[in-house]
Amino acid sequence: MSTIIHGEEEERAALYALTNAIQPARRAWQQVAAAALSQSGLSVAVAMPVLFVSRLGDGVLQARLAEEIGVHPAALARALVSAEKDGLIERRAVPGDRRARGVCLTERGRDLAARMEEELALRRRIVLGDMPIGDVVTAVRVLRRLEEQVRAGFGRHDD
Repeated sequence: MSTIIHGEEEERAALYALTNAIQPARRAWQQVAAAALSQSGLSVAVAMPVLFVSRLGDGVLQARLAEEIGVHPAALARALVSAEKDGLIERRAVPGDRRARGVCLTERGRDLAARMEEELALRRRIVLGDMPIGDVVTAVRVLRRLEEQVRAGFGRHDD
């Protein structure tokens, strides 16, 4: 019986360690990413939509863009106004939906997004480059599974 208890304690400790490592790792990466994005000359709030439109594709809806970035739609709208004034994006009406707006990159926005992606890739190599690729693949798999389990078990409760 002590083997079972010992195994349960180990499992509990490991699960605790995993869930408690997520936020510090996220904050650490956000600091690295913010430093990389600041090299664009834009605030992180404006750089993020440019980067994510590049990743998600032209015409992405503002609501989806806000969700993917993890910001409130009103905060995104302010950042998009700045990005539009800077000539990085265009917001276009979506046929069949008067309220929806699709976000598209301009040529200047695409060029900037490509430079930001290169800088982020460099920083990823610096931060993660000495980790065995198998460990990286396992970490991604575990984190994606965690996300799936949470969504399946608890649903989305975003405010």
